[in-house]
Amino acid sequence: MLAGGSSHTDQYAASLRKNETERIRIVDWLSGDALEEVLTNATLFVLPSDLEGMSLALLDAMGAGICVLTSDTPENREAVADAGFTFNRGDVQDLQRMLTMLLNDDDLRRRTGRLAQERVRQHYLWDDVAKEIEALYLELMHASAEIKAAPDAVRVTSKTA
Repeated sequence: MLAGGSSHTDQYAASLRKNETERIRIVDWLSGDALEEVLTNATLFVLPSDLEGMSLALLDAMGAGICVLTSDTPENREAVADAGFTFNRGDVQDLQRMLTMLLNDDDLRRRTGRLAQERVRQHYLWDDVAKEIEALYLELMHASAEIKAAPDAVRVTSKTA
């Protein structure tokens, strides 16, 4: 199943839908119960993007305990670390190799899915991330207030010859 919105044209999305079968479905954006249903029944989550920030879809899949395979963008490598798999971005043969390996090893997928779920619990829970961001903002505000309180202490001068 392929799920999610498309950054491509409607014409491109329509051309993909022509390849649907009983085993390959292309659906629109999913959330809530529909997303949970897909995640709890997925064998493998694959994110073959060429350009990616910190993917919430990837973190959702990892949090659901699904084995993940993603392109090797820096952001994906950071999220996955040692709790999932990557393939060389844009390399169809490497993607095929990794898919074959993972789809043929149920035990590896289960073990890696548990590692992925634990990684999300340790590093990406929203409450923890929000507290870290708040602490950083407070630290920056405090530093800014100190600078404003003592403007003469921080002076940058330049001399030209």
